[in-house]
Parts: sequence; structure tokens; C-alpha cells
Amino acid sequence: MLNLEKVAIFGVPRSGTSWLGQIYNSSPNVAYRYQPIFAYSFDGFLSEDSSSKDIQEFYEELLSTDDSFVCQTKNISGNTTPDFEKEKITHLVWKEVRYLNIIENLIQQSSTKVIGIIRHPCGVLKSWMKAPKEFNEEWDIEEQWQYADKKNKRIHEFYGFEQWIHATEMFRKLETQYPDQFKPVVYETLLEDPASIIEELFNFSGLRYTDQTKSFLIESTRTASDDPYDVYRKEKSGQEWRNELPPSIINEVLHDERFVKLSEYFELEISKS
Repeated sequence: MLNLEKVAIFGVPRSGTSWLGQIYNSSPNVAYRYQPIFAYSFDGFLSEDSSSKDIQEFYEELLSTDDSFVCQTKNISGNTTPDFEKEKITHLVWKEVRYLNIIENLIQQSSTKVIGIIRHPCGVLKSWMKAPKEFNEEWDIEEQWQYADKKNKRIHEFYGFEQWIHATEMFRKLETQYPDQFKPVVYETLLEDPASIIEELFNFSGLRYTDQTKSFLIESTRTASDDPYDVYRKEKSGQEWRNELPPSIINEVLHDERFVKLSEYFELEISKS
């Protein structure tokens, strides 16, 4: 265990972490774990003040766990997740969409490499709106899009536009301060050119880019699914929000000065008023 490389994938909810996590899982050398700190068995295990010893103990427990949620043989909808052949395990990889507040301490107190996935905020909001286990059908997206106050009940929740801004500004800072340990990836760019982006991410993570991963990239981008918790991306352009999110929300997001400063991550034209 002590010799395994550790990689953590973080992103706000509905930003593509599950797809990216399964791409990493497709490596024959990866032991993959799903949202462990959110699981009952690891609740409160890591915080912003965790020591290097705490983090090491977390990794030892994470590798050995048989928690069905963390090991995720089925997704949140109850559908079977991809199954991959494994060889010698060299990397422990896990993903979270909560607890983004622990990332900097995790970097400072361990050698963990962190991938921060960034999706256009309108895409995130559209996806959240369509996720039945996360967005109550009685809620109004025009009331919840900015602060998500019905969902963000605790400090580690990152729903809504304001938390997207907070997370993305944090990612930009981490990219600058810890370039050897933190690497951002844009969901829309990954969707457009998965092979070259994943080869780059695997190189950053110290992983081989094998035929099994190449095959999964082809499968996951050529298979369609109506399950909002699945990892298949056929016919998804990343631009669906343009027709599915209320225009008033799109207009406010695109004209928010904080978003404009962060729009360097997206090759999108900022709408003119």
C-alpha cells in the first residue's frame, strides 16, 4: 500500500467526475473508489486540518474497504457499472463532488495528485436540474440556480452557480501554486477529444495508457444512455444547456463578471447584451 500512487478527482456535482473516474478505473493498474468521504464508513475521515498520518490511514482503509457504495459495482440508479480486467495495482484513485474544501490540505500533507474537472456552469446547472436524486421535482431551477439553498445545507456541498464560481477560482489558484500536483481538465474539451486529453492526464498521473482504456473511451462515447448517473456520452455535445436551461439563467451566467474572468477555460463566445 505504501508504494501506491494516489490520485483524487474532484469537481462540483454534475461536472463529469463519474465518467472521468471510470476512465481511470479502466486502467488495469488502478484500484478505483467512489466518493468515500460521503459514505457512512468514511464519514468525517478527512478534513481541512487532516495530518499526513490521517491521510495515510485514510488511504490504507480506502484500499482495503469492501463498502458496496465506495466500491460501486452499481451506480446510483442501480445499474451495473463497467467491469475491467486488473493486473498489478500501482495507483489508488478516488473521486468526490463534495468536500472540495479539503483539496489544498490534501496536497500539502501528501503526495496525492489531484485532477480538478471543470464543466461550463450552464451545463452543470442543466445536468443538476435533470438529476432526479439531486434536484427535487418540486423545486424551481429559477429560484435555486444561484445559491442552491435547498441543497447546500453543509459547508462541503458545492451545488449552484455561486459554489461553481468558488470551486473554479480555487482550481485556478491550485493550478498556479501546485502545478506538479494539481491539474485542471475541462469537461467539454474531454468530450471533444477524449483520447489526447486522457493520454495527457494519465501521463500526469504516472499511468500507462493501455488498450483497455482506449477501448472504453470508444465505448463510452459511442454508447447512448438515458440514465443521468451513467457514464456513456454518445450524442452529448456539452452544449445541450443552450436549449434546455431557461434563457434568463443563461443570460445572467454569461454576463456575470466572475464567469467572464474564468471563461478562459471554455472556447465559447460570451453573448453580447
